[in-house]
Amino acid sequence: MRYVIIIILVLFTSSFANAEVLNTKVKQVQVNGNHRLDYKTIYFYSKVNLQDNVTQDTIDQIIKNLYLTQLFSHVEVHVNKDNYLVINVKENPVINNIVFYGNKEFNKKDLLNDILKLKKLAVFTKSKLQQDISNLLLLYQSKGKLSAKIDYEIKELENNKIDIIIKINEGPTSKIKTIRFIGNKFFPDSILKKVIQSTEYYPYKIFNSNTKFTSERLMLDQAGLYNFYTSKGFIDFKIKSIVPEMRDDNNINLIFSLEEGIRYKFGNSNIIIDKQVNNHQQLKEEIQNLILSKNGDIFNRESINNSIEKITQHLNNNGNFFSDIKHEYRIKDDVVDIDYIIYTGNKVYINKISITNNKTTLDQVIRRKLNISEGDIYNASVISRSYKNILGLGFFESVNVENHKINDSLVDLTFQVKERGTGTFAVSAGFSSVTGLVGKVNIQERNLLGTGKILSLQAEKSTSSLSSSIDFIVPNFSDTDSAIGFGLFYAHQNKPGGKDSPNLMNPSTKFTGNTEAAFSSSNAGFMLHTSHDITDDLNLSLNYSYRHVNVYNVNDTASELIKEQAGRNIDSSVGYSLQFRKFDNLSKIKDGYLIKLHQSFSGLGGTLHYIKTEGSINYSREIFPKVNNDILLSVKTSMGYVFSYKSNEQVKINQRFIIGSNEIRGFHASGIGPRDKNTLDALGGKFYFNMINQVDFPIGLPDDLGIKGSLFIDAATLFGLDYTDKEYHENKSLRLSVGFGFSWRSPFGPMRLDFGFPILKEGYDITDMIRFSMQ
Repeated sequence: MRYVIIIILVLFTSSFANAEVLNTKVKQVQVNGNHRLDYKTIYFYSKVNLQDNVTQDTIDQIIKNLYLTQLFSHVEVHVNKDNYLVINVKENPVINNIVFYGNKEFNKKDLLNDILKLKKLAVFTKSKLQQDISNLLLLYQSKGKLSAKIDYEIKELENNKIDIIIKINEGPTSKIKTIRFIGNKFFPDSILKKVIQSTEYYPYKIFNSNTKFTSERLMLDQAGLYNFYTSKGFIDFKIKSIVPEMRDDNNINLIFSLEEGIRYKFGNSNIIIDKQVNNHQQLKEEIQNLILSKNGDIFNRESINNSIEKITQHLNNNGNFFSDIKHEYRIKDDVVDIDYIIYTGNKVYINKISITNNKTTLDQVIRRKLNISEGDIYNASVISRSYKNILGLGFFESVNVENHKINDSLVDLTFQVKERGTGTFAVSAGFSSVTGLVGKVNIQERNLLGTGKILSLQAEKSTSSLSSSIDFIVPNFSDTDSAIGFGLFYAHQNKPGGKDSPNLMNPSTKFTGNTEAAFSSSNAGFMLHTSHDITDDLNLSLNYSYRHVNVYNVNDTASELIKEQAGRNIDSSVGYSLQFRKFDNLSKIKDGYLIKLHQSFSGLGGTLHYIKTEGSINYSREIFPKVNNDILLSVKTSMGYVFSYKSNEQVKINQRFIIGSNEIRGFHASGIGPRDKNTLDALGGKFYFNMINQVDFPIGLPDDLGIKGSLFIDAATLFGLDYTDKEYHENKSLRLSVGFGFSWRSPFGPMRLDFGFPILKEGYDITDMIRFSMQ
């Protein structure tokens, strides 16, 4: 031991002596080993000062300074016999390229840009590479690839360059086999499993991504548990740990360790308002009525937040825009009293309203949608409604509302809009098993010359029909909430017959489709219409139409009931429509409903005299939002009735309802309803009812493909004719079909393929089990 101490003392003394010996002024600095970096750069990084004497400490600092640049793999510094400070360096190589092998979960571009610190043409350091490998491994583990392995290889090139080759073995995605909770006394595992997003894997959940372990989902699980417990009164709830326990099969057991704490109840809710309010007591009572929690209720943070939102909204709607609300807890045992401390501030009024960035749309078009004026008291609800009205025009990609404080009592409002294209020109082609090839041309301008007026032209041609129309609409006519418009239209159609199925009463006989039309029909005319939003959700429209109706080219083999329909008529009618809408999104309804009612009265100077009524209800909602928010239930119910109010006048075939594959899949386009006994031509009916029940769901393919599956149950009936002395098939019975289908959001337009199987039908009905359409 004594010798060890002596050696240490000798070394220490020697080192100290050397430090004392090396204390000299050097003549100049000499750099060796540099190829890419010049002398001046290395001299600058070394921070050498030739005016000072060089000591061992100076040399140590130079070495440290150069290593800190991460430009060198080796640095050696000494003073030679000529009193030169010599700096010998070995430069770190430059990265020529970074190559990945085995990466399937992430593409190379994302890994290079978002994860790796090392970049192409940058100086290589081993510490950065090791950090990048660690980050890559963490990334894969966060995506459930817990058994992922990452290795690397460095390939040396000429001129001190290297290629870095990163080899990734991703391994399988770990599935969650079991989920367990420790420390939960109040709620059983079965309840808590429904609270979190992660779910246990079973073979029938093969398409459920929540069975795969990811760190991002764990964060959502933590938030879900916290929100659940605090909404049930457990203020002190904590998640002590979450352990993904690795199994031998590379899957995991997920273990949550919880500390529930005690369950609290609401006590008293006290309202404390600043003294400057005139109607202090009245405001206090109004706010007290907005508090959602009651004495004795289970404590719930969300209830407090919602109460504060309601109070804020109430104050803002009364002009207290600069109000401030705080809340404090007073806890005693298991009871929580809440103090709502409210600073109302001054009443605020609108000083000036500005519209900005509207380069095409006229100011007045936007201002018509404002429910607030300059000089009005500030009202957040009215401003929000104005925002929705402007966005609802469809002219703008975005609308931002900015408040600019002038003083404690005045604010300026600015509606900043970002315009979008409002004109469309579309040429499309499609195919349907019902109409054959279809070509469409659609030209529309929804903001004509920035005035908000709408002009649209449409034309459609199929193998059996031709139609065209032009429509012009003036919204907010004369600065009112009403819209007016007029349109011109023409339509021609060849109606199919039924004589190609002479043995239709025999169920084994299959309908092959008529190659010759039973008759042709056309109608041409004009329409005047106006509409008015009674409320935000209820719209009323009125219309008048005048049209020439012609039934001609009646086939010699057509039904006598159709032959007697031949000729020209004038249909002059007035009508109204009511539409009530409650849904989340205009373009893709996922939650809500739409109710329509339309009625028309014909006979204002024309040759036809009838009343026609139709109504429909469309309802959609996500049925398993916690499992998958892309499983959608849609129910559509429609019905209609038409009758002639003039004695001895029948409802013409063009005014009757003809339904089929669009209303009940598994049947032909005119597959159900009254039919001539001899020719089997479809005659239409005066009353119809149909219901379409459909569930759309993902089928496990990537979302980008846009392919979904469907299951459906359709029901329909069609009956009612004015004849008493003619022979025809008719039955009021309900037809029913079930089936499945696929929809594809293809690059060429939406496509749909349905397979319908009639369950209830009549012997004379025409079935068509496959229905294909493309738009």
